[in-house]
Amino acid sequence: MLCQIKYRIKWAILQRFRLILSLCLIIMSLSSILPSYAQEEQPEEYQIKAVYLFNFALFLSWPPSVFQQAKQPFRICILGKDPFGVDLKLVIENEKIDGHRVIIQHLGSIQQSQFCQILFINQSEQPRLATIFAYLKRHPILSISDMPKFVERGGMIQFFNTAYNEVRFMIAPAAISEVGLIASANLLEIAQIYRR
Repeated sequence: MLCQIKYRIKWAILQRFRLILSLCLIIMSLSSILPSYAQEEQPEEYQIKAVYLFNFALFLSWPPSVFQQAKQPFRICILGKDPFGVDLKLVIENEKIDGHRVIIQHLGSIQQSQFCQILFINQSEQPRLATIFAYLKRHPILSISDMPKFVERGGMIQFFNTAYNEVRFMIAPAAISEVGLIASANLLEIAQIYRR
């Protein structure tokens, strides 16, 4: 069931991106796909977040110095408890970002994140958030979480649920650009923007 969700969502997202280069329409197509599963099984919250997590990589640019070797993988890292289970693994299976194969790494501490491109920070790490942000300011790593006030405290992308229990996200463009990442205008267009 999850594989069907994964491939239908990813196919719709990537197809529309190639045709019209508009993330806005991609996300709209994502939400139009999900109700079709009502008679089968609704995607779980972290299944949707796993698809978003992978697709954020398609709409951001990292400095060239990040990939010093052609065979270096694109790393999606998880700090703290892993809320995705097998879902994220299924989403990234056989995928590449700019020619780099995508892998998942589970971290025990923030110091292990220096080679990550995306870092999902679980709510279990909230007591250590100040230390985490102090470390991340020195590295071009996209920080993502679903903990409350994540972007207000220094994070880059924060998942939140709407009143209708839909998964959406908030972006802090200043935090992204401070570490040398570049967010696509298409991504910013459909996000809720946090300004300091």
